[in-house]
Amino acid sequence: MFKLAWMQLQKIFQHSMLLFFKIVFSGLALWWVLRQVNLDQLHSVFKELPVSTYSYALLTMSLCVCLNGLRLCYISKLIGIKNSFKSLINLTWAGTFFNQLLPGGIGGDAYRIYALTKKNSTLLSTSAIIWDRILGLACMGLICVPMLFFIKLPSSLKIIALTTYSFLVGGIVILMLFIRFPILQNYKLINKLWKILALGKKFISKPCTFLGITGLTATFVNFAAFYLLIIALQIPLNFWESCVLYTFSLLITMIPISISGWGLRESFLTAYLLAYGLPPEKGFTLGILQGLLMLAVGGIGAIFYLFSKNHKNSLGTTL
Repeated sequence: MFKLAWMQLQKIFQHSMLLFFKIVFSGLALWWVLRQVNLDQLHSVFKELPVSTYSYALLTMSLCVCLNGLRLCYISKLIGIKNSFKSLINLTWAGTFFNQLLPGGIGGDAYRIYALTKKNSTLLSTSAIIWDRILGLACMGLICVPMLFFIKLPSSLKIIALTTYSFLVGGIVILMLFIRFPILQNYKLINKLWKILALGKKFISKPCTFLGITGLTATFVNFAAFYLLIIALQIPLNFWESCVLYTFSLLITMIPISISGWGLRESFLTAYLLAYGLPPEKGFTLGILQGLLMLAVGGIGAIFYLFSKNHKNSLGTTL
């Protein structure tokens, strides 16, 4: 009994220390960026922002979440998830809320896996969410990688971009090979991973036009929401350049060393746009606006979460 209590205390302590580290990191990163900007110029940038454009960005991002929900529904149907269409859409929206509530950029995925395990096995639930994330990143890579050879980027940024996308695309290719060659499952260390990824055979091994169209459309809509912020700030980047920038910022926020990407995102965008010769106020403001946009979408997700959590039908069972 004492040993069990001690182990629980150790876990609480570890989680508390990790949370403390992320809070400190986010705070220090924001402090570093703020030291780079001129507060008077920053005030002018915020003052000149067109509110209507930001509203359009919120509507566009909301559409993207709905399309992501459709993608999850299709994946879930193919691998045998029992949840209804409505519950999966609600779950996608709730995931946006937990992405902001939980430390790190993947808290929503953890919550979605937890919620799905109430009606399905852990294997099916984990596989659905992991493949949903993989296909989302794959669609971004399919759009952005070819653009790197046509858009103008500072040489240092192009090298970083090509290296990052090479790892991303290479990882996806390895996953495809991993699925197609079952002999790999004989290794005990990757046996669990094999079982999770192997379910991808159900939609990777055959044409899935709907899944492809939905995934690519959601990606373009996601890029469009970010590009509206670029337009609002009058940053001289075209749509394709903003796509590359957004993908980078998304990958950065997924690194679990900050609170939902705060500080890390602003530092990256400031440094990235500085390489373009733009003032640091533009990058910092873009990071703040992107963070506020995700908070607003997370707020909508909170409504879905609260209204669906205890909603029951006439038979008294949870929907």
